[in-house]
Amino acid sequence: MVKGKAFRKQWKEARKPLNRRASSRIKSRNTKTFEQRQKEKLEMEQVKQKAKDLLDTRKEVRKARAKKREAKQRRKEENEIKSGKFEVIKKTDKIRKWHKNAKKTLMKMAPEQIERLMKGNRAEL
Repeated sequence: MVKGKAFRKQWKEARKPLNRRASSRIKSRNTKTFEQRQKEKLEMEQVKQKAKDLLDTRKEVRKARAKKREAKQRRKEENEIKSGKFEVIKKTDKIRKWHKNAKKTLMKMAPEQIERLMKGNRAEL
């Protein structure tokens, strides 16, 4: 060990200002010209615009798929109701006594929907 350097901490020494002339420490920055900055800015804007366009097209495709899926699901449910056996329950007082699973199968509809279903079944008969 060298005298006076036994307890020097390397991490601390690295942070201490170096004993050099200021002129040797100051480095001139390589600044870009105005045209270069404008060119880079324009390129960045073009990149951002392209990314935005790609995202928009992706969103549109996803929305179209979701809409299509939803329409298909709706058609499937309607066809399931039309093809299934059903009866209109006018006296609903016994429904309370039904089992839970039986209540789940019960479907509540507006009178217009019931009319439409009845017309559809009469046409088939």
